[in-house]
Amino acid sequence: MKKILAFLILLYFLAPVFPAPGGPGTSLGGRTITVDPGHGGYDPGAVRGEVYEKNINLQIALELKKMLEARGAKVVLTRDGDYNLAIAGLHKREAHRYDLKKRLEIADLSKASIFVSIHVNCICSRRHGGAEVFFHPWSEKGKILAEFIQSELHTIPGIRKRAAKASQCYVLRNSQIPAALVEVGYLSNGEERKNLLDSQYQLLLAEKICAGIEKFLAAEDNKQKDG
Repeated sequence: MKKILAFLILLYFLAPVFPAPGGPGTSLGGRTITVDPGHGGYDPGAVRGEVYEKNINLQIALELKKMLEARGAKVVLTRDGDYNLAIAGLHKREAHRYDLKKRLEIADLSKASIFVSIHVNCICSRRHGGAEVFFHPWSEKGKILAEFIQSELHTIPGIRKRAAKASQCYVLRNSQIPAALVEVGYLSNGEERKNLLDSQYQLLLAEKICAGIEKFLAAEDNKQKDG
């Protein structure tokens, strides 16, 4: 009993040394990050049978949110359920553009440091596979963010190693902050589709994206200190 009491007392005095989860002493303390699960609602994204991209995007985004918050970040999701931000009555193309615009507005209003959009790829060929990260060609910081995330994704065992690429897609072209769009894999690839539906693989993808974000923000901090 005395040993247990002594141990509890020791823990009490040591407790202030270790920052509480989410506190300023954690690696991302004070940062706000916007995580964007692509598509949602009437817009399913890529579809293969009963598999909808929008659901995979959200599942990975929710795991990523937990991980970033555990490191001290404030995470703002552009959606946390099966919906999108378009208003009723708009033409499909106009609704899509309106939805994307609102997602970027969320990032602006939250004063986020970065914007990361989660998607799943799909093409006609069944042979393509691997995760790839996109950035806007005019955004140097966006490119660095994408490359950090891509580098982390390369460490997943057996994953096809793809390179970060430039893209003119709406959310990257119009983002006012460093932005990356992560295509976590291909629904059109049967083996990869099975992986993407596996909760443990989704967790692994979220871990790698989180690590890339963390390294990017650490590098930005170091630049400011050196500058």
